[in-house]
Amino acid sequence: MNKSILWMLTLSIILVACSSSIEENDAGIRVDSSLGNLDYNIEEEAWSPQLASVFEDESMQPMMEAYEIAIHNEELIQQMPCYCGCESQGHEHNQDCFVYEVEGNIATLDQMGFG
Repeated sequence: MNKSILWMLTLSIILVACSSSIEENDAGIRVDSSLGNLDYNIEEEAWSPQLASVFEDESMQPMMEAYEIAIHNEELIQQMPCYCGCESQGHEHNQDCFVYEVEGNIATLDQMGFG
Protein backbone atom coordinates (compact mmCIF):
# COMPACT_ATOMS: atom_id res chain seq x y z
CA MET A 1 0.00 0.00 0.00
CA ASN A 2 2.81 2.43 0.82
CA LYS A 3 4.43 1.73 -2.58
CA SER A 4 1.28 2.70 -4.43
CA ILE A 5 1.01 5.98 -2.50
CA LEU A 6 4.67 6.71 -3.23
CA TRP A 7 4.12 6.04 -6.96
CA MET A 8 1.03 8.25 -7.03
CA LEU A 9 2.91 11.06 -5.29
CA THR A 10 5.87 10.73 -7.67
CA LEU A 11 3.59 10.76 -10.72
CA SER A 12 1.77 13.84 -9.42
CA ILE A 13 5.05 15.69 -8.94
CA ILE A 14 6.21 14.78 -12.44
CA LEU A 15 2.93 15.94 -14.00
CA VAL A 16 3.02 19.26 -12.17
CA ALA A 17 6.66 19.82 -13.10
CA CYS A 18 5.97 19.11 -16.77
CA SER A 19 2.94 21.36 -17.03
CA SER A 20 3.52 24.83 -18.40
CA SER A 21 1.58 28.05 -18.37
CA ILE A 22 2.90 28.81 -21.89
CA GLU A 23 0.75 27.85 -24.87
CA GLU A 24 0.26 29.02 -28.43
CA ASN A 25 -3.19 30.29 -29.41
CA ASP A 26 -4.98 29.77 -32.73
CA ALA A 27 -3.35 32.91 -34.17
CA GLY A 28 0.14 31.55 -33.37
CA ILE A 29 0.71 33.99 -30.49
CA ARG A 30 2.51 32.65 -27.42
CA VAL A 31 0.38 33.06 -24.30
CA ASP A 32 1.47 32.84 -20.66
CA SER A 33 -1.67 32.17 -18.64
CA SER A 34 0.11 33.09 -15.41
CA LEU A 35 0.46 36.76 -16.41
CA GLY A 36 -1.68 39.74 -15.46
CA ASN A 37 -3.61 41.99 -17.85
CA LEU A 38 -0.82 44.05 -19.44
CA ASP A 39 2.18 41.77 -18.89
CA TYR A 40 4.69 40.18 -21.24
CA ASN A 41 7.08 37.35 -20.35
CA ILE A 42 10.38 38.50 -21.86
CA GLU A 43 12.21 35.19 -21.47
CA GLU A 44 9.40 33.11 -22.97
CA GLU A 45 8.31 35.81 -25.44
CA ALA A 46 4.71 35.26 -24.37
CA TRP A 47 1.82 37.67 -23.83
CA SER A 48 -0.82 37.76 -21.13
CA PRO A 49 -4.12 36.13 -22.23
CA GLN A 50 -5.79 39.55 -22.42
CA LEU A 51 -3.13 41.05 -24.70
CA ALA A 52 -2.94 37.90 -26.83
CA SER A 53 -6.68 38.12 -27.47
CA VAL A 54 -6.28 41.77 -28.59
CA PHE A 55 -3.37 40.90 -30.86
CA GLU A 56 -5.28 38.04 -32.54
CA ASP A 57 -6.89 40.68 -34.75
CA GLU A 58 -4.65 41.03 -37.83
CA SER A 59 -5.02 44.81 -37.78
CA MET A 60 -3.30 44.81 -34.37
CA GLN A 61 -0.17 42.98 -35.60
CA PRO A 62 1.82 46.22 -36.20
CA MET A 63 1.03 47.32 -32.65
CA MET A 64 2.14 43.96 -31.24
CA GLU A 65 5.39 44.28 -33.21
CA ALA A 66 5.92 47.83 -31.91
CA TYR A 67 5.59 46.60 -28.33
CA GLU A 68 7.98 43.72 -29.02
CA ILE A 69 10.53 46.14 -30.48
CA ALA A 70 10.20 48.46 -27.48
CA ILE A 71 10.54 45.58 -25.02
CA HIS A 72 13.49 43.85 -26.68
CA ASN A 73 15.40 47.00 -27.76
CA GLU A 74 15.27 49.09 -24.62
CA GLU A 75 18.56 50.96 -25.12
CA LEU A 76 17.67 51.99 -28.67
CA ILE A 77 14.10 53.07 -27.90
CA GLN A 78 15.23 55.06 -24.83
CA GLN A 79 17.30 57.28 -27.13
CA MET A 80 14.23 58.24 -29.14
CA PRO A 81 12.41 61.26 -27.76
CA CYS A 82 8.67 61.13 -27.34
CA TYR A 83 6.63 63.64 -29.31
CA CYS A 84 3.13 62.89 -28.01
CA GLY A 85 3.26 65.37 -25.14
CA CYS A 86 3.29 62.78 -22.37
CA GLU A 87 6.19 64.39 -20.50
CA SER A 88 3.58 65.72 -18.05
CA GLN A 89 2.92 62.09 -17.10
CA GLY A 90 6.58 61.54 -16.24
CA HIS A 91 7.63 60.03 -19.55
CA GLU A 92 11.19 60.83 -20.55
CA HIS A 93 11.54 58.91 -23.84
CA ASN A 94 9.71 56.60 -26.22
CA GLN A 95 10.33 53.49 -24.05
CA ASP A 96 8.08 54.97 -21.37
CA CYS A 97 5.12 55.02 -23.79
CA PHE A 98 5.35 51.25 -24.21
CA VAL A 99 6.86 49.77 -21.04
CA TYR A 100 5.69 50.83 -17.59
CA GLU A 101 8.19 48.67 -15.69
CA VAL A 102 10.24 45.50 -15.89
CA GLU A 103 10.58 43.18 -12.91
CA GLY A 104 12.73 40.16 -13.56
CA ASN A 105 11.51 38.68 -16.85
CA ILE A 106 8.08 40.31 -16.76
CA ALA A 107 7.41 43.60 -18.55
CA THR A 108 4.29 45.47 -17.54
CA LEU A 109 3.17 47.52 -20.50
CA ASP A 110 1.98 51.11 -20.64
CA GLN A 111 -1.31 51.60 -22.50
CA MET A 112 -0.08 54.75 -24.22
CA GLY A 113 1.46 52.69 -27.03
CA PHE A 114 -2.02 51.56 -28.00
CA GLY A 115 -3.16 55.06 -28.87
